[in-house]
Amino acid sequence: MPKYVLMGVDGKLGSGAADYALEIASPDQKLIFTVPKLPAEPTERVKAWIAKGAEVYAADYDDVASLEKVFKSAEAVTFISTWLFGERRRGQHKTVIDTAKACGVKRIGYTSFIGAGLEKDLPFLSQDHKYTEAVIFDSGLDYNIQRNYLYADNIPQLFAPAWKFCGDKWTLNSKGVPAAYVAREDCSRVAAALLLGKGQPKSVYDVTGPEAVSDNKILEYMCKKTGYKAEIQDMTDAELEKYWLDKGLPTSIFGDFSKIPMKLCVDDVVSCGDVVGKGLMSKVSDTVEKLAGRKPLTVWEVVDKYDDILPRP
Repeated sequence: MPKYVLMGVDGKLGSGAADYALEIASPDQKLIFTVPKLPAEPTERVKAWIAKGAEVYAADYDDVASLEKVFKSAEAVTFISTWLFGERRRGQHKTVIDTAKACGVKRIGYTSFIGAGLEKDLPFLSQDHKYTEAVIFDSGLDYNIQRNYLYADNIPQLFAPAWKFCGDKWTLNSKGVPAAYVAREDCSRVAAALLLGKGQPKSVYDVTGPEAVSDNKILEYMCKKTGYKAEIQDMTDAELEKYWLDKGLPTSIFGDFSKIPMKLCVDDVVSCGDVVGKGLMSKVSDTVEKLAGRKPLTVWEVVDKYDDILPRP
């Protein structure tokens, strides 16, 4: 029975992919899910996965021995990008790819990011992904890479909580350029589909929402829903960076975010707008519908899911 390994199911993207993989897997496809460390007592979600036939193991991106145990005889391995930036994350990803190749894995899957295919002027958020893609291309393995657009979920979950802190303003450097924000749930479904062989060999897919929408329209929609009044304050990259540095936003993911409602480091915040402002998210693809069996969720449907946490007067 062919074995399919999905790494990183402890996170939101990975757990959603695990759920959908169990929906679409055929009886002759064995699913292996991994987390960095198994909890003393399985969560209800893990119990549900096991009840449906999946096996769950500990496999750490930094621990070759733990990777070898789950990669042996695997048809395909899909790994979710880790949350670190820079050399540490690049090293983790290379370890996974090298170990997969050494174990005879036939195909590797990876959750990349839009912009990773650029030859120059890479946004900060795309740089580690470009490196990882290059390692995959050089490995000689078959592959499926998905370049996700920014999540629509990030707007209500990460940006909206900071608007009151900013004087009822959404400080942005996206220049009003429309963007096809994608639901994290749809990215999860694409990851599961690609893991189980729904994609073309040696393929790279852009994963987008169904339409490109400006941040101004999204803010207008959210304010209309709640009665909250806010406005967008346009800034250059340099102005936005200084704005958040002056407010004490950390420059590293390891900084202290306890007193600031914005939970992204400075480079991350600036890069999100940079990606949109450069038009890297303006084109719409049919990836979700083609691979995940449904039309992608709209940004409006995603925002509606988070109605209980939207800012209000």
